Amino acid sequence: MTRRLSSEEMSDELSKLIYGKHVWLENFSAGRSKRPDHDIERVSRELNVLNQAASDYRRAAERDRGAA
Repeated sequence: MTRRLSSEEMSDELSKLIYGKHVWLENFSAGRSKRPDHDIERVSRELNVLNQAASDYRRAAERDRGAA
């Protein structure tokens, strides 16, 4: 079984996923390589979910640091 990640580690990993979604949207939301609208909407929604989760984990990490 893998160890449980800390809130700070979760926030860091979510930030990497967020970056990847931003890059995908930059590359595929317009122009010659544009993907179907439903794909763009899906990735945009995933980005919103990841941003919310990252924000929650950042706040939790701050609380964890304050409690230590």
